[in-house]
Amino acid sequence: MAGYTPESSRLSLRLQVGTDGEGKALYRSMSLGNVDGSASADDIATVVSALGALLAYPVVRTQKIDTDLVAE
Repeated sequence: MAGYTPESSRLSLRLQVGTDGEGKALYRSMSLGNVDGSASADDIATVVSALGALLAYPVVRTQKIDTDLVAE
C-alpha cells in the first residue's frame, strides 16, 4: 500500500506593499524554509504574528506548504 513520506515544509507569506495608481493593492511574497512539518496552525500563527511585527509591510496571507514523497 502506498503512503506519504514528509520531505519538507515551508511558509509563504503575502505582504501588502502599497497600492497602485488606481488604488489596487500591490503584493509581494516571502518564503521561509525549514519549517517543522508537524507545526500546528496555532504555532505557525504565533510565529507569523511575531515576524509580522518586525516587517515593514503587513502580512495579509500565510500558507504552509508541505512536500511529501509517495512511497510504495
